[in-house]
Amino acid sequence: MDNPRKRKSSADGSTLTGTSSSNLEEIRKLNENLPLLSRRVTRRQAISSVAKAAMGVAAAAVVGGGAYAAYVASQAATQASKTTTTTSSTATTSSGEQLKFGLVSFSLSDPAPAAWRDGWVASCNALGVQPLVFDYGFDASKALEAVRNYAASGVQAIWVQAPTNDIIPSIAQVAEENKVYVGWIWNYLPNQEPWTYGSGKYVLFNRDVDGIFDHRVPARAVFQYMKNEGKGNGKAFLISGRQGQILSNVRDYAVWYEWTKFYPDVDLRGFLYGQWSIEPAIDATNQMVAKHGNPDGCIGANDAIAIGMARALDAFNVKVPTAGSDAQLPALKIMLEGKGFPIIVDAGFNLAYDGGASAAMFYDVVKGSWYPKDGERIQVCGMIGLANDVDKTKALLGDLVTQFPYKWFSVQDYQDQVINKPPGPWNWKAMSIAKAEAEGITFDRTGGGAFGSTVYPVSQTPFGSTDKFNQLYQDQQNKTPSDYWGDRANNG
Repeated sequence: MDNPRKRKSSADGSTLTGTSSSNLEEIRKLNENLPLLSRRVTRRQAISSVAKAAMGVAAAAVVGGGAYAAYVASQAATQASKTTTTTSSTATTSSGEQLKFGLVSFSLSDPAPAAWRDGWVASCNALGVQPLVFDYGFDASKALEAVRNYAASGVQAIWVQAPTNDIIPSIAQVAEENKVYVGWIWNYLPNQEPWTYGSGKYVLFNRDVDGIFDHRVPARAVFQYMKNEGKGNGKAFLISGRQGQILSNVRDYAVWYEWTKFYPDVDLRGFLYGQWSIEPAIDATNQMVAKHGNPDGCIGANDAIAIGMARALDAFNVKVPTAGSDAQLPALKIMLEGKGFPIIVDAGFNLAYDGGASAAMFYDVVKGSWYPKDGERIQVCGMIGLANDVDKTKALLGDLVTQFPYKWFSVQDYQDQVINKPPGPWNWKAMSIAKAEAEGITFDRTGGGAFGSTVYPVSQTPFGSTDKFNQLYQDQQNKTPSDYWGDRANNG
């Protein structure tokens, strides 16, 4: 078997103009042919020095689902009112040229950005927009160059995946100088909201995952599973993401909160870094087993680390409840094959949906049908929970299900209806106000159907406001393992 770490993206450093379904199918087949259990799950590796949003535990722990429910209800009311009878096909500028939207993506050999890209392209095609895709691989310095090139070429909007902190001000400057709309995902800088750049008009969106939901879920699931099995004072291993990275800190914080508040009798050990990847997690787990013996449960900072932990223990013929987050395809396949064990739960968000919704939002702004209020411009992805047995898992998680009222799906249903039917089951045209009016259909930003999702403004999440979001981020920005684990951080 060749080394997947040496493979290059099939589109590395290239711009795909008018990306076709055949292009996507070829890239998708390349992704699917990568070895599942040995390839590095590298989305987090691409985010060198990226400050991920601190989805604060303190606020999330006490705020219920009312804000979410109210937001969804308001969206539904808006959706029901948006119908008309005209038609349209290719979207054009005032001068008659076809609209063009650019996506600056990191490595499309990774399943996460590839799935997001699939939704983006499908949505653009449905809207009559020409989708342009640039893959900067793992060289973030190319991302800014791509933004500049797109802006100079006359595109109307640009979305950037995981821009590093150092280039964000320059991206904003390019947007202002060229009067092109921009947005980005998988990074957040506190006190630098979209409307604070230049005129405040062209930097539209900053979006991230709910890093507290997607890691309190695996922590709670493993701890409660152990307790139900009579091992409430048993040994659990934790492997973190990467030293000095904000998302790793946030997810450590989520585990720390669950442990200290609800499961203080668990003997929590580990605190090594798995670099968001399978192989380093195997090495870290082997070190921990050598020092502490076999655990009764395992928590990985993402599902790639969870896979590595499970594989390491499998070599000792040991299987214990294991969980991570991100909802990436390799972990979901293992969940199905093992019928929910050893990986018992996963959490993430609808990647392809999110890409499609992003294109639709840009389209509505460009067409003049909608412009987001300031409070709608810092956003949280519509998160999802995945399990083999959803009812059993919800019972395991208890009040987390109501505190974070995101959608839950069975892994089998999600695979059958979303993963196996790329780019997904959503109505891309309905996601846009302008396109729905032109087509005479009902506007529905969720995309409709059982697997419809949404994008939440921060104000409609447990954070409640941008100020709280900023404060929670700042609180976690420079934490070290000792801040969470005390002497245990030094003793494993």
